Amino acid sequence: MIIFFFYFIIALLSLSVQAVVFKGIKPDIILILVFFYSLRYGQMKGIVYGAVAGLLVDFSSGFILGPHIMSKVFIGYLIPSIRQKMFQWNITINTVMIILFCVVDMFLVYICLETFADISFTNWALETLIMQVIYTAVMSMLVYPFLKSEKDGSLYLEVRRGI
Repeated sequence: MIIFFFYFIIALLSLSVQAVVFKGIKPDIILILVFFYSLRYGQMKGIVYGAVAGLLVDFSSGFILGPHIMSKVFIGYLIPSIRQKMFQWNITINTVMIILFCVVDMFLVYICLETFADISFTNWALETLIMQVIYTAVMSMLVYPFLKSEKDGSLYLEVRRGI
């Protein structure tokens, strides 16, 4: 519970820092936090943290509740199951997964906004979306050494196999 509270405080602080430091295109720091929390603590805790973090993002947007909750829960649910199927997890695979799930996250949020709030995302510039994915990937590479799971890398596999 203390770890969950710690990650909750980090999510609040990251929303504040994101609003102050980044103008225009912003990396999705909350997605990165949900991603790493789910990798480290599993599917059920990842779903709960994804819902809480998504709720924080929806509250901070002040518009409609639900799109970010759904997308972050989806990420919290899928990432641990993908991790279990991989033989090795390193910064390259982690970055590819962040890029993939950043695109999925944006797609889910925009589908929800278009469906429930009549906001079309066809007018959004493709360059902006691509830059947000790139910023999120770079941010995830920067925080990977601090937030990675102790199961990451080949050392875990050697210990697990009894070598």
